[in-house]
Amino acid sequence: MKKFVLVLTGIGLTLLCSAGVALAEEGAIQTMARITMTLNHFPTDSDKATLKNIIDSDGATEEEADIAMALANVEHKVLEKDTERLSNIVDDDSTDADARKLASILLRINHSPSDADKTALAALAE
Repeated sequence: MKKFVLVLTGIGLTLLCSAGVALAEEGAIQTMARITMTLNHFPTDSDKATLKNIIDSDGATEEEADIAMALANVEHKVLEKDTERLSNIVDDDSTDADARKLASILLRINHSPSDADKTALAALAE
């Protein structure tokens, strides 16, 4: 039984480390765009773990962390408590254009992104 627990712990740590490596190789906006492209009502547990890594990352901007939090909280649509934060990002011209675009897409989500938004997300994910 102890071996089983150790194996599962090792697998979990490997997955978390690989998510961190993926985040380092790929920007937070790209990672969140990929998650949003496949969003279906709410993020998966794996997606939530990746988003938590973004939120906790010292390398993420405040806007990226706010977007990650809003995306992690999605339940069919962005929760009301996250709407104001995303709206502020969209309205702030000093915020990175890709972050504004992603925040705008999240505000429009109703269960999943539209086909037009999926096209925009694909461009953000590159």
